[in-house]
Amino acid sequence: MDPRRTVSALLALICFGAGLGLAAAHPAAPMLALLGFYAASVTMAWRPGLWLFAVPAGLPFLNFAPWTGWLVFDEFDLLLLAVLAAGYFRLARQPTVEPFRWRRKLSFSTVAVVVLASAGLLAMLRGVQDAGGWRWGWFQGYADPLNSWRIFKSLLWASLCMPLLQHDLHRSSAQTCKRLAVGMLAGLVCVTLVVLWERGAFPGWFNFTAKYRTTALFWEMHVGGAAIDAYLALSTPFVVWALRTARRPWQWAWGAVLALLVAYAGLTTFSRGVYLSMLAPLFLLGLLLWAQKAGLDPRLLVRALWQRRRPVGWRSKAAWALSLALVAEVVGVLNGGSFMVDRLADTERDFGSRVEHWQRGLDLLQDPGDLLLGKGLGRLPANYARSSPLGEWSGHVAWQPAGLQSPAHLQLFGADTDSELDGLYAITQRVQLLPGQRYQAALQVRVQRPVDVYLQLCERHLLYPARCQDGYVQLVPSTKVWQQLSVPLRGRNFTGGPWYAPRFGVLAVSIWGAGEHVDFQSIQLRTSGGKELLANTDFADGPARWFPVARSYYLPWHIDNLYLELLIERGLLGLLLTLAVLGAALWSLVFGRARQQPLAPYLAASLSGVALVGLVSSVLDVPRVAFLLFFFAFFALRLGRQPATTSA
Repeated sequence: MDPRRTVSALLALICFGAGLGLAAAHPAAPMLALLGFYAASVTMAWRPGLWLFAVPAGLPFLNFAPWTGWLVFDEFDLLLLAVLAAGYFRLARQPTVEPFRWRRKLSFSTVAVVVLASAGLLAMLRGVQDAGGWRWGWFQGYADPLNSWRIFKSLLWASLCMPLLQHDLHRSSAQTCKRLAVGMLAGLVCVTLVVLWERGAFPGWFNFTAKYRTTALFWEMHVGGAAIDAYLALSTPFVVWALRTARRPWQWAWGAVLALLVAYAGLTTFSRGVYLSMLAPLFLLGLLLWAQKAGLDPRLLVRALWQRRRPVGWRSKAAWALSLALVAEVVGVLNGGSFMVDRLADTERDFGSRVEHWQRGLDLLQDPGDLLLGKGLGRLPANYARSSPLGEWSGHVAWQPAGLQSPAHLQLFGADTDSELDGLYAITQRVQLLPGQRYQAALQVRVQRPVDVYLQLCERHLLYPARCQDGYVQLVPSTKVWQQLSVPLRGRNFTGGPWYAPRFGVLAVSIWGAGEHVDFQSIQLRTSGGKELLANTDFADGPARWFPVARSYYLPWHIDNLYLELLIERGLLGLLLTLAVLGAALWSLVFGRARQQPLAPYLAASLSGVALVGLVSSVLDVPRVAFLLFFFAFFALRLGRQPATTSA
């Protein structure tokens, strides 16, 4: 039997088994997760090529961390495992066309993927070692060994997708590119609709004064970061693809509406890096499209500016109308409130503090081994918090299973030394708010020294609360090991938000007291009618359903620079290899063999956009977005090996 088919069959079994195990361990809905995984696997096996649409379409919403409590794993992993199991199953069944040869010249794209993945594996192993060695746990956090796996998995998934991509490109590169582009548009539609709901439910669609920054469904931003920034940079060029490939006015109008919504989503992040990364690559995209249409070498782009043909007919008028609408939207958002004005005024001060933050991160590289190979994947947060007196955690959680001396309980820690960070870290759970009800919390707690506990029930999406009810209790050690407390929550009744954008409730529990912690044996929340609203109240299932959230202070979790992120966690080796792969991908799309492929200009603009975001934001600590970055880079390298097709 051909070794390639044997390896494919083995990988299919491994991915399918891993998917079943992950789905069965789902904290909130294991049966639903199993059914979904099985259905996705069968569908992907039955419809080859569908995965190229399903993966980018599902990426923005397949993470339910606030409902599961998972940080290391998510539902997007289940989708990718289903794709890989089905794809390798098809490859294992595919008849052999060419005889297998052990001595076979490997393509540059294959070598690049293997070398970069190997370097990532080495960095992951260093990260696990730095965290004290391998240990398993479904609910590990950012300081634990599995955080190295959390960062590595995006590169692994993208690498494993390459044989499937090669097979689909060989069958039809045009269809493969189209499916990917349509999937990206479907994902963008999801993001923009959520942004409309989020803005309508909380600050209001036209309230640009409130200090509210859009996050959509990128729950990875519970500790800050730039997840939505990087995603918009990667996906915005595909809106131009939708406009250029539209054949009828109604299709073009749909693309124009999406363009306005994407611009609104980007503007309401109030991120200066997003503005640059969404706008600047569009100029590159325009130049590449002109050169591609004229059949020019990209080095003659300036001449292409003078020789381009202007659009005629309805397209010309529609393009002008859309341009004016986009300009009006930008002016309206930036001049419609004071939030962005304040951020722009603080640019110089923010840059100074960011440079100081970068320097503290670089100080983590203390020996030649660190400089060459890095601290290890996922180890930046823990090392930064431990090494920098001005960068400690604002808090963290730990679960203790039941033992002979103590029942299962959750430990909530505050900052180690800095009292200014009190209350800036909380454990949260989603609840269904009931109209006209009052709420009361019941706690079973244990403390060793006096500490304060603060409970807040709010209409909240992720970071910013709307209307709240809260309760406050001062704890002191007691003769009883476990104290039972009842805490009524006080505040205005909840409104539920407008009818077109209902709000959801979140209970947050935080502590005040530097260097202190509280052991919670149970946390309950009941209505005035006695209905319990929380799940896993006694922590018998570990931290399942409880989601940690940081507030306003995010220094330890991000270095806010893609290139320093690579250097600190992967070393010079990882930095240079990653830049080489990204550079080779861009060269292939702009100057190389891939430049005549219809999707090449859009991929080039996407990679350029995320490179710009990376100047002021971390990227690779968000697995879903990092997967898209690596996948686009590998896609570009593989696209350069295909014969040119007619531009759409």
